[in-house]
Amino acid sequence: MIFGYHALEGGYDVPMRVVGANIPYEWLIYILMFIPIGVFLYGFYKKIQVWLLAKGEIHRSDKIGQRIGSFLLYSFAQAKVIKKPLAGWMHFFLFWGFALLFMAAGLDAAHNAIGWPHLEGTIYIGMSWIVDVIGFLALVGILVLGLIRYVQKPDRLNDTKPMDGWIILLLFVILLTGFVIEGLRIAAQIQLSSTMGQISYEQVASPVGWLFAAPFAGSSLAGILMWHRILWWFHMAIAFLFIGMVPFTKLWHIFASMINYFCRDLEPSACRMVHNIEEAESFGVEKIEEFGWKDLLDLDACIRCGRCQENCPAYNTGKALNPKLTLIQAMKQHLDAKAPLLIDLKASGEDVEAVAMTEEAEAAVNPMEQSLIYDVVTSEVIWDCTNCRACMEHCPMFIEHIPKIVEMRRNLVMWQGDMPAEAQAAFTNMERNYNPWGVGWANRAEWLNERGVRDMVNLLPEDGKEFEYLLYGGCGVAFDDRYKRVGEALVRLLNKAGVTFGYLGTEEFCCGDSARRLGNEYLYQTLVSQNLESFNNYGVKKIIAVCPHCYNALKNEYPQMDGNFEVYHYTEILAQLIAQGKLKASKSLGLKTTYHDSCFLGRHNGIYDQPRNVLKAAGANIVEIDKSKNFGFCCGAGGGRMWLEEEAVEGYKRINDTRTDQLLEPNPEMIVTNCPFCLTMISDGVKAADAEESTKVFDVAEVLWKSME
Repeated sequence: MIFGYHALEGGYDVPMRVVGANIPYEWLIYILMFIPIGVFLYGFYKKIQVWLLAKGEIHRSDKIGQRIGSFLLYSFAQAKVIKKPLAGWMHFFLFWGFALLFMAAGLDAAHNAIGWPHLEGTIYIGMSWIVDVIGFLALVGILVLGLIRYVQKPDRLNDTKPMDGWIILLLFVILLTGFVIEGLRIAAQIQLSSTMGQISYEQVASPVGWLFAAPFAGSSLAGILMWHRILWWFHMAIAFLFIGMVPFTKLWHIFASMINYFCRDLEPSACRMVHNIEEAESFGVEKIEEFGWKDLLDLDACIRCGRCQENCPAYNTGKALNPKLTLIQAMKQHLDAKAPLLIDLKASGEDVEAVAMTEEAEAAVNPMEQSLIYDVVTSEVIWDCTNCRACMEHCPMFIEHIPKIVEMRRNLVMWQGDMPAEAQAAFTNMERNYNPWGVGWANRAEWLNERGVRDMVNLLPEDGKEFEYLLYGGCGVAFDDRYKRVGEALVRLLNKAGVTFGYLGTEEFCCGDSARRLGNEYLYQTLVSQNLESFNNYGVKKIIAVCPHCYNALKNEYPQMDGNFEVYHYTEILAQLIAQGKLKASKSLGLKTTYHDSCFLGRHNGIYDQPRNVLKAAGANIVEIDKSKNFGFCCGAGGGRMWLEEEAVEGYKRINDTRTDQLLEPNPEMIVTNCPFCLTMISDGVKAADAEESTKVFDVAEVLWKSME
């Protein structure tokens, strides 16, 4: 008798399965498994070494309960993965198929190693059925994912590599051989049983395995037992290969993503703060190792699914920016090449710069000599980004693209002085006149007289009356001739509803959003300090912001500098006033309408319903287009790009023209938005499309006021 050997028998009195039956020297597997586990742990250790290279500070140890919930929801429920229905659900089944199969194998190992009892009776039947069915769905999943990648070939998977195919094949073979082994086992037990009743429970416990047993019905018992042993050992060998490969291939995302789910940013949408900016010796990120550990973890978590590029307005209009390829994967390839050198240098204590300039380094293309900015991520890529957040919204791994872009912009602007001329002009305007338009700051309150609403406004520096809300009009209301009409409509609406509000006029400064997102953190913090001084002087507690960019800055970013207020976008206030019966339309406009979700109100802050509720109250007939709500397409002005020129790429339209075409598709009578930047960009798009006569562009506040005139 071979040590540990159990002959395969017919059915059992109680439904069960004998671990390792028919497998000579089965005990060897419990020794050999330490090889792939050791390789896996070594690979994990090497990954940790890379993450520890990071010099940037990122803290993700707060809100432990919420982080555990995030880990469970997105790791095991695959909540974000399945938002891409077909591919997502196939990935879900693949994940759970392997998870359950490994758990089942672990239970078998525990039985053999420490004497855990067999699963028996209905417990065995139930557990076996779950593993069998989910395993089959995993097999279907890997086939469908292979068909999507190699037959359907969507553009988002435009970087398929040879290793992708080998991994798909490996997973398929692991699953398939598992079912063939199960079929051979059942086929042998059928022949060994005196009656079918002895083994019939396997029809329920292993329905897919029972189907796989059918082809072997006419085979000899000896042949079945032989192939069962051969395939069992082959199956274990490739399963061990899979375990050992995980840290060194795309498969590492399985674990990197789980860590990412736990360590994702739980704070509202905000750029990272630069503390003690006056004492900083450098700004932004110039080298890959200057990012934080979470940034480096992001690179490992990327599965190249392409959901980011699929929704990126820059990529979809032919720009250099592809958030998957020219940003994240470019950085990953650079890190993979540079990290071993950095680790060796760290261990030796040698100076990085000195080593980088050696003759040996000069003789080859040395990653140490590559510039992260220019060589790896080009300046075109960095400036193409509109900060629309579509990449981050749809990434199933919670990769943080925008913070990386902003950090590199900070280096270009504040350290290297390399920026588009239009950005420099915007900075100069904000420095001299506290607004990017460059209009004299002393004219900031003139729109009140121009639009005939001065007597409706409590201008705090002059009137000084009590107020509940501060109306933060922003630079758009103050200086953009078209958007002054929106400011007028909002003032009239608030006045009609009896809302008490104050306005700072010349003591209101630019919120700083454009400065920050273009990379000028110093200018941003200067503007914030000036605004906070004004807010505190007048005892501001609640703020109504007109522009979504101002809203996001005031609500999510000002608290970084101790500016803590209740901040509302005006559409939230109007929706509230309508619900309270304080505002009621006197007529229904009844116009066919498409609504444009501004990125900073929608994806950045999750406000989708309130603007629509306001429009519905005004009688607008909203026709939802495909690219709406969290799938909305940027107007092209976010991330400070309102102030930069955009050149159309041959074969493509500009971002704003592309977005306008989407909004015009249903032939609306009216396009409505809620942002001064969006209003400008879409109005220009409608004009370029020669649709001015048939389609008018309005802001939400204007539409509601029209229904009350």
